[in-house]
Formats: sequence, C-alpha cells, structure tokens
Amino acid sequence: MWFTKYIGSNYLYIIWFVIYFLIAWYMFGANLNSLIFVSIIYSISITVALSPIGEVILRAVENCREPLTEREKSYLLPIFEEVYDSAKEINPSLNSNIKIYIMDAMFVNAFAIGRQTIAVTKGAIETFSEDELKGILAHELGHMTYGHTKALLLSVIGNFFFTVIVWIFRLMLYVTQLISTIVAQFNIIGLGFMFVTFIAKLLVEISVLIFINISQVILALNSRMNEEIADKFAHEMGYGRELISGLYLLQKITMNTKIRLVDRVKASHPHLGNRIAKLERLEDEATG
Repeated sequence: MWFTKYIGSNYLYIIWFVIYFLIAWYMFGANLNSLIFVSIIYSISITVALSPIGEVILRAVENCREPLTEREKSYLLPIFEEVYDSAKEINPSLNSNIKIYIMDAMFVNAFAIGRQTIAVTKGAIETFSEDELKGILAHELGHMTYGHTKALLLSVIGNFFFTVIVWIFRLMLYVTQLISTIVAQFNIIGLGFMFVTFIAKLLVEISVLIFINISQVILALNSRMNEEIADKFAHEMGYGRELISGLYLLQKITMNTKIRLVDRVKASHPHLGNRIAKLERLEDEATG
C-alpha cells in the first residue's frame, strides 16, 4: 500500500533518475564494466545522501539550525510536536527522528529535507499565526509521509552526475576545438576538422539546453502534484483550515509578484488559488 503511494506520487522523479542513469552509462561506454562503475557511483551517492551525514550536509547547505533560544524552543517545539504526533497517528511508519529546524532568513518559507528535517524560516515564524504554522508543518509532514524528499534527492543526484558528464564532454570539445583551430592555420584538413568540431559543440549545447528545459518542466510537474498530495495529507490530519488560512496569507504577500509564462510552466508549486480551492472543497465535503 505504502509502496504504491510512494511510486504513484514520485514516478516522474524516478523515471528521470533512470534516464540520468542511462545517459551516464551510455557516456561511459554502455558496456558491462561501465554499468558496474556507474551503479557503484550512484549507489554510494544515494547512500551518503540518505545517511545522517548527508542530512547534516543538506542542512548546512540550506543554513538550517536547531531552535536555540528559550523563546524559539517554547514557541516552536510544542507546535511541531503536536502536529508530528497527529501525523504519526495517521502514518505510524513515519520516521520517528524528524526534527524541526530554523533558517535565519526573513522571507516566508517552510520545507522538508531528506528523511529527518523540516525547516521553517524566521520570516515564516514571524508571519504565520500559531494555527497557520501548524497547517504549514502538517503539509511538510505530508511530503515526508509520501517520500517526496527522498525521491527528489534521486533526481538531484542524477542531475549532478549528468552535469559533471556534460562538463567533461564540453571540456573535451573545447580542447579539440582549440587544437583544430591551430591546425587549421596550416592545411585544409585542419580547417575542415575545425568546422566539424564547431558543429559538434553547437549541437551539444543545443541538446543540453533542450534536455535541461524538458527536465525542469517534467520535474516541476511532479513537484506540483506532490504539493497537492501534501495539502490533502494536512487536511486528513485535521489541519486543513489552518493550512487554508496560511495559504491565503501567503497569497496576499505574493499577489503583486509578476511571473512569466515560462516560469509558471517550470514552477515547483501550483497556483495558490488552485491549492486553496481544492482544500476548501475537501473541507466542505468533510463537514457535509
């Protein structure tokens, strides 16, 4: 049951990870030795990313820290523990070591990382009411429940190795082009070689650009779907109204922000109005 839910809400992340893996395998020769090599590299990377060490690194990258002051602890920890306990009642298999962290930034945001980290910004703590914050945290625990953060890590790892391979390939083409430019000064063969190298480099750059943009659109689609799944989980926990209130406030804060069409297509979150409307329908159905 859980496995079906996990695959169902993360299948695009997983498919794209497989595509990254196959590209790496192909670039390294597409044979048994390269398959073993790429498999080992990816396995080590995934293991580290999902380990406690990886979690610490991810928190350091995002500049997250534990609540330090008495005010932070007395306010934030009871809110988190209440919502966390409610989440575990619905999903007893939820990781028992999830903790709340703070990012020292004044923009309004909350996010989940890896397997054990949920973070809120100082801006979110100062902006949302206590009840609204409960709704936001319930949403993030929804991401944890459905493994969205772990699936996203697969994509990030796959993208990292794809980027490295592309960088190496670009470097090889640059060196080849440099050599061909020098040779072209002496004979017609070198000139032809320089032209072929230029075309190859151009085709690589166009292909990478197209692939990256397609990747961003597809992964954004999975991310938007996951946001709605996490919203529904917050509703099932009993924090739907609180989340709706928080989203209305977030909508008010961001309503003057102009977003280009291309950015909307690549957006990782659905339109706030759509999220609110779907949550309101769920709440109305629940109350009869």
